[in-house]
Amino acid sequence: MLIPSICFKGISKKIKIEMEKEDTNLIYGINPVTEALNKRSQFQKIVIEDGKKNPRLQKIVAMARQQSVKVEFLEGKLFSKKFGKHSQQGVVGFRSAKECLSLEQLMSQANELDSAPTLVALDEVQDPHNMGAIIRSAEVMGIHGLIVPNRRSAPLNETVAKCSSGALESLPIAEVVNMARALEDLKEAGFWIGGVDLDGETEVYQHNFDQPTVLVFGGEGKGVRPLVKKSFDFSLTIPMKHSDNSLNVSNACAIVFYEILRQKKMST
Repeated sequence: MLIPSICFKGISKKIKIEMEKEDTNLIYGINPVTEALNKRSQFQKIVIEDGKKNPRLQKIVAMARQQSVKVEFLEGKLFSKKFGKHSQQGVVGFRSAKECLSLEQLMSQANELDSAPTLVALDEVQDPHNMGAIIRSAEVMGIHGLIVPNRRSAPLNETVAKCSSGALESLPIAEVVNMARALEDLKEAGFWIGGVDLDGETEVYQHNFDQPTVLVFGGEGKGVRPLVKKSFDFSLTIPMKHSDNSLNVSNACAIVFYEILRQKKMST
C-alpha cells in the first residue's frame, strides 16, 4: 500500500480547529442552512450546538442525514468559542468549495471525452494537501475525473482549492456514499477496476491503458480497504530502487498519471 510521509490523523485537534476557522465556505443560522439544504447544496458537514431544543434544528439534522451529510454535535462552550462571534442560532454549515457530480454524470462526461477514459478513485485520502496535489496532477495530465467518498475523505474546501492551484474548479469530481458499490457500478458500465499498491502484480509501465479504467489509490496509513480491493480486476505497482520505502499518495498518483498521459500521446 502507498503510505504518505504525513498522516492526516496525526494533525492535532488544535490545528484542525484552526483550519476550520480559516474556511470561508461557512453558512451560519437556521434559515440559511435550511435553504441551502433545500437547494441540495454540497456540504462537508453541519455542526449543531449540543443540547439545543429547537424543532427547526431537529429538522436540519433530519434533512442532512437524508442527504448523507455528516452531522456533528459540539458542547455549548466549545461551539461558542469557535462560532460565537457570528449569529449562528446553534447551527453552522460547512459548504463544499466544489459542486460535485453524480457517478452517472461523471461516467457520461468521461465517455464523451475519450473512448478509453481514466477515472481515479481515492479511498479515504484525508489529508487536504494530498487531495489538492492529486487534483492538480489529475487535471494537468488529462485524468477524466475523480471519485471520492462523502465520509472519511478530505473535504473539498479552500485548503484543497489552494493546494490544487485552481484545478479543483475544472476537474470533474463525484462524491459517493459507498465506494465499493460505486466501483461495482462502474464495472457494470464497462470500466476495468485497478488498484495501485506496493504489492501490485504488474509494474505500471507494463500495463496498457487502452480501455475505460478506474484506478484506485488508498488513503494515508491504511491504503486501500479490503472490501474495496475485492472489486479489482488487476493491480499495479510502481517499481522503486528501495523496496522497503513507500511513496506519498500524491506522488504516486503523479507518476501513474504521467505514464497514462505518455501512453496516450504515443498512440496518437
